[in-house]
Amino acid sequence: MFLFEPRYRPLPPPLVGARLMLRPPLLADFDSWAELRRASRAFLEPWEPLWGAEALSRRIYRARVNRMAREWNSDQGYSFHLIASGAGGVAAPRGAVLGGINLNHVRRLSAQSASLGYWMGEAHAGQGLMREALALLLPHAFAGFESDPAEALPGSESRQSGLGLHRIDAACIPENRRSRALLARMGFLEIGLAPAYLKIGGRWRDHVCHQLLAEDFVAGAAVPGRPAFVLG
Repeated sequence: MFLFEPRYRPLPPPLVGARLMLRPPLLADFDSWAELRRASRAFLEPWEPLWGAEALSRRIYRARVNRMAREWNSDQGYSFHLIASGAGGVAAPRGAVLGGINLNHVRRLSAQSASLGYWMGEAHAGQGLMREALALLLPHAFAGFESDPAEALPGSESRQSGLGLHRIDAACIPENRRSRALLARMGFLEIGLAPAYLKIGGRWRDHVCHQLLAEDFVAGAAVPGRPAFVLG
């Protein structure tokens, strides 16, 4: 049992959709997270780095969550669990973990960029839930962006309203057609192939690289199925 939860500062505005919400991972999520990952292992392993022998242990989970909190508080990365809201259409109780989504390797100053990663439990895949999660996360990620990088250095107050990013990168294995289709629907552009980009399943694998810029996201907001959003 976990007695002390990490503190995430600042917390984002509520990111709540029709079927799920996004919030930072908590130690109290361990049982739900571990059960989902265990049941989805064969489904997830082809797309992820090798799982260690203790990948689903409480010790490793605690270390992961504490690292995520440190990265959040230092503006280096932002990790969220997809949490069931209790609405119909999701085969999970209210508060259950459905998957995860992360903005990693945040770079400021002249870059204002981050790398996107995500995973979904097998029982919840193919139901549009990750699309719903991205529709919640992307407006928050781009909110606060200014054309002058010197004006886009986020302090605590600005990080509450938005992360002020200009560019989000995403990469996936060429065979992961489901992920490539999702990124295309959300407005990401394929920009090239990176040979031996990441070690997945114990092998260095090529990845298709994608990008989404703040101005392209705003311009594409009128496309059906993408979130309506105006930079403030």
